[in-house]
Amino acid sequence: MLNKSTRDFIIETANKLFIEKGYNNVTVVDICTACDISKTTFYYHLKSKEDIILQFYDSLTQNISERLSSIIAMDNHWEQLVMCFESLVEEDSKYGTDFFSQMLISNLKEDYGSYDLRDNLTNIAVTIIKKGQKSGQIRNKNKAEDLYKAAAHMFFGYEVTWCIKKGNFDWKKELRRSLENIFDTAPEYRI
Repeated sequence: MLNKSTRDFIIETANKLFIEKGYNNVTVVDICTACDISKTTFYYHLKSKEDIILQFYDSLTQNISERLSSIIAMDNHWEQLVMCFESLVEEDSKYGTDFFSQMLISNLKEDYGSYDLRDNLTNIAVTIIKKGQKSGQIRNKNKAEDLYKAAAHMFFGYEVTWCIKKGNFDWKKELRRSLENIFDTAPEYRI
């Protein structure tokens, strides 16, 4: 049986190294050294370094969902929705393009579900969209679930562009402009 706390410690330590040095500059040996474990212990808990990134969005969306659930009562629903997406951009930026390029490559070889929508974040975003539609901040009256799916897939497209351009791409600016158009945001909420 997996010792979940050891596995989580390895993943957490590896993620810190990825942020500090970049995914491509971190080896399994580096992770083992930082964790003070053997390679045998590493491979007991994880298949590979790649295995760590394949679970990234699960933990990321859980953290963002927990943070966003505290602001759900705010009146500016449009800004809440933008925060959902911009929080993902900010987290992605910490890890760098090589990390996400590898995640994409891995998922192109086999669908690991890294790019599947996560229920916790989807539910929060759909709730915010419905409130935004009701308040008139979001003028696109299509189903909130469909709008969120369109925006999420657009987000992934920008993530790929960001990777291809090696970070030389104003992701936040382009994302916000596209979100404003998808959701037909009221003019007073546009930047």
